[in-house]
Amino acid sequence: MQLQFLCESHRSQLESDGKKAIHFWQVGFDTGHYFRDHLLWMDAIPHLGCAFEAAEILLSHKMLEHGIACELFSKSAMLLASSFNNLGHLHEAKEITWMAINRMERELVDQPGKSECINSHLCDQYLQLKMILKTEQPLQGQESIDPVGVKPLTLVH
Repeated sequence: MQLQFLCESHRSQLESDGKKAIHFWQVGFDTGHYFRDHLLWMDAIPHLGCAFEAAEILLSHKMLEHGIACELFSKSAMLLASSFNNLGHLHEAKEITWMAINRMERELVDQPGKSECINSHLCDQYLQLKMILKTEQPLQGQESIDPVGVKPLTLVH
């Protein structure tokens, strides 16, 4: 199953308008982050899913500086996957994380001069995957694992 959050109409609009894509990402990320802060995982997922897909559009269509686009994509993927993880939807958490890993690995091929930045985000994604896999087989008494240090990002003032 391929997770999809944006309809074709919205995807098309974002692909043709960089400013709209950035704004859409910002609103989705901030709203999703707000719900996560209040432990409302189910409410966070649609917003974070849209932010994740908007970030992929920003990266694919080179609408932002490469390092920033990679960061938005990686952070969005981590929050979305951890929200699924916190709901116990481990299959979806792994799917999002693998989508992010595969996308970042394609960036390594397409942008070989930016490997340091890309590898940093890949390390974050592999760490996320490791945490999800640990959740699948928790040790006795171990609680759900959530990424540390993911803070709201601000692009639009």
